[in-house]
Amino acid sequence: MTRLLTSGTVLRGRYKIITPVGQGGMGAVYRADDLRLEGRVCAIKEVHPDPDASPEALAQSREQFRREAFTLARLDQPNLPKVSDTFTEDRREYLVMDFVSGRDLRQLVEEKRRKGEFLDEGTVLQWANQLCDALEYLHSQNPPVLHRDIKPANIKLTPEGLIKLVDFGLVK
Repeated sequence: MTRLLTSGTVLRGRYKIITPVGQGGMGAVYRADDLRLEGRVCAIKEVHPDPDASPEALAQSREQFRREAFTLARLDQPNLPKVSDTFTEDRREYLVMDFVSGRDLRQLVEEKRRKGEFLDEGTVLQWANQLCDALEYLHSQNPPVLHRDIKPANIKLTPEGLIKLVDFGLVK
């Protein structure tokens, strides 16, 4: 597994890493400060190249990442994080987007389960409605955008009660 960036690392002379918020086999996501826009906190998704990949496969992977980044950057809907930048540094690809504070629905369900309780039906229906708004928007794009990894862990509830569909790593 590739080493995580350390707190205080500055990428592109602009984004100061605060802390990692998630890590997988293909990369990591960090919480970062935008040094140009004071007070703006963002999420930075880092994609590591496969060290065993051929130069052709690396070029294809880079091109796919760029296509996905540009697809996500043109999206503008309240239930989706806004992508604001993409860049390559030290052979790694980066995608900068809104940092979505709050907890994911997997955490909320597990918390209720531990207490022997269920989520409120009316609240869940409101969340489902917001999720459907996001999906309707994605599918109405030309060409349609498919998330391909919708699950409770990829749906966050903000402190304001807004649902955000996150982790577009498998977007198509």
